[in-house]
Amino acid sequence: MTTRNQPPARRPVVRPTLLDALRELDPREVVRRPLLLGVGLAAALTTMLALLRPDAFTVATAAWIWVMGAVMAVAGVLVRMAANTLVIRLQHDGDLMARRLRELRRDAQAEVIPASRLRRGDLVHVPAGDNIPADGVVVAGSAVIRSTLSGRSVPLVRESGADRRALVAGSAVLSGWLIVDVWSNPGEDFRQRLLALAERARLVARQEPQGLAVLLLALTATGLAAGAALQPWAALLLAGDPAPLVNLLALLACAVPASFAGLQSALDVAGFRRLLRSNVVTGSAAVVRALGQVDVLLLERASVAVRGNCEADELIPMPGVAIEELAGVAFLASLADETPEGRSIVALAERRYGLVPSGLQQARFLAGTGPGRLTGVDLPGRHLRKGDADAIRQFVREHSSVEPPDEFRAAVQAVAGDGGVAIGVADGPRMLGVVRLRSRMREALARLRRAGVFTVMATADTPAAAATLAAEAGVDDFLAEATPEAKLALIRRHQAAGRKVAMVGDGNHDGPAMAQADVAVATNAGPLAAREAGGLVDLDGDPTKLIEAVELGRDQRAIGRMLAAWCLASDLALALVLVPLVISEAMVRGADQISLGTCPEGLSRLDPLALHSPRSAVLAGLVVHTLTLAAVAPLALRWRGPARSRLGAAIIGVVFTLAAVKSLDLLLFAAFAPDL
Repeated sequence: MTTRNQPPARRPVVRPTLLDALRELDPREVVRRPLLLGVGLAAALTTMLALLRPDAFTVATAAWIWVMGAVMAVAGVLVRMAANTLVIRLQHDGDLMARRLRELRRDAQAEVIPASRLRRGDLVHVPAGDNIPADGVVVAGSAVIRSTLSGRSVPLVRESGADRRALVAGSAVLSGWLIVDVWSNPGEDFRQRLLALAERARLVARQEPQGLAVLLLALTATGLAAGAALQPWAALLLAGDPAPLVNLLALLACAVPASFAGLQSALDVAGFRRLLRSNVVTGSAAVVRALGQVDVLLLERASVAVRGNCEADELIPMPGVAIEELAGVAFLASLADETPEGRSIVALAERRYGLVPSGLQQARFLAGTGPGRLTGVDLPGRHLRKGDADAIRQFVREHSSVEPPDEFRAAVQAVAGDGGVAIGVADGPRMLGVVRLRSRMREALARLRRAGVFTVMATADTPAAAATLAAEAGVDDFLAEATPEAKLALIRRHQAAGRKVAMVGDGNHDGPAMAQADVAVATNAGPLAAREAGGLVDLDGDPTKLIEAVELGRDQRAIGRMLAAWCLASDLALALVLVPLVISEAMVRGADQISLGTCPEGLSRLDPLALHSPRSAVLAGLVVHTLTLAAVAPLALRWRGPARSRLGAAIIGVVFTLAAVKSLDLLLFAAFAPDL
């Protein structure tokens, strides 16, 4: 038998995070991160000055710069902790045991072994309540499974003799039993490949954009070096007055664009996690970033067909039928329907009514074929069906001499008049009600068009049929009589024009085109999906997921631009406030120790905020910059609302920074006036 995984115990978070952050401050780690190195050098030099000439201002400045470095380290650790989520989940699934059968019989002699010892061709018995130990195909039995890593997947039916028999390691068997023919050797199954992808995602979280970091730090150092070359700093230091040099080092710590250090990695990890919640997995940061830059979207015919790509959003019961009964029958009748609309009905029933599969030991599922698309399940004494209105009406007539009620016809017409699709639900001779579906494809394509994405449908149909379908679906263009070579040529033409292309496919005939595309989604049809895992892998096998992934990528890109504008505006506002004050203080002190109070008119033009002193302004600037550093990574990881305009974010950054500096200046001067 297979052992069912128990959720890992919750572990303390604060202490490991702080310890990991302290390890980040190891000099051997700091030298590999240019921006953290800049802050570390400023902290070390300020500490030396505090030891040589201790005073309250120098000690406070040194301490706060160290706090700033620690905040940078903690922010990096938080990003990596978010990236560890998938790795921990996959590693926890590694302790499965398997009941290996000697022959193809449920009651055959079995040997209990670790799943890591399974080989291609082994037969495994998996009862209800256990997990699939390896990738494979159903050769006997029938069961309802949940194939997911994110916990948001809907139950699916897997049974021998059906079209969809493929299984992925780690899937949970909710009811029934299966005998599985193993298709993968150790280390080759889908879960292990996902673990490798997740490990790459965790490495992304450790990487700092080195080129950008070095450039920004070099520009910062050049500007400050030019200021430091002024004669007053050298003269004051030789005269034993290190205060202006402390101001300069504090300005260096504030001027280091450290808020950008973890922004991109946090955005990448947030993209990984948001994709996982949609049951789409990737381990490449380049793919996550490319999603936000897609200009052309190549979709298969099945992806854009309005029928089959709808989503359930309402249940309409007939008179005398409880809505809970309608939900239960629609739920069971949809378990074998793996189209997006079928899964959406199951998800709706689960979400609103808390339904779970049960009592299906003697069930016989009908997957649904033919023009009526009837799907359902036969239970002892019951025949549960759902399907198109005409097909379900005919089904009821066959099981009863009574015509369906007029309310059913009225409900179907009302749904159609509202632009939806009506799905009838029946329990043998009883017409229970209607499930209203709304077309999500046209809505999604309209959103992409507004965002500037050009959509193309590829189909094997004739040009006339393709034109009709493209007009119905709402795509911008179509490729009729499409062959793998034609798709590849189309992608190359768009790329030659400087556009980024995304496409979806199962890999059977689209391998070259998927390899050529900038972003490709492989549908999860079994072990083949694992071989295509270099891009995006859809665990639900839903071809419309690429549209959702592109929208997610564009959202992430917009969020990144918004946060970058906020950080840049905040840093520039801080520089405009602090640089004139720091330079003016050095010049005034260097001019025969003239007091700042003797030139209020000159300083007032350099200090529009009317700050009390350069020292209070520097300490306030350090605090504000640290708060910005502390906020960037959590915002990038957790932002769920729509992205605001970059101009609006920049204005907010400037206003917040100036207001915070002025408020802290007032507080610091009121509390420590003699020292400032």
